[in-house]
Amino acid sequence: MTDAAPIDIEISKHLREIADELAEKLESIVGRRVNFSLLVYSPVENSRMNYISNGSREDVQTALKSLIKGWEDGMPDIPSHEMQS
Repeated sequence: MTDAAPIDIEISKHLREIADELAEKLESIVGRRVNFSLLVYSPVENSRMNYISNGSREDVQTALKSLIKGWEDGMPDIPSHEMQS
């Protein structure tokens, strides 16, 4: 990560811990392991997107391509996307 912005390095240091917590939370909700990918980015100039997943890179690529195609085709958001914290 030599070209990464300082904020990206700090995020990267904590992604494994966050992913482990997320995996546990999702499993407690649905009663079994589910795959996920977490993409974290900052609007800071020269920032890069950080990524962590419990699925294979190939499965994540397929899922992301499907998501982007859905967005391009006008796929509606699910209600949770309308909520702001």
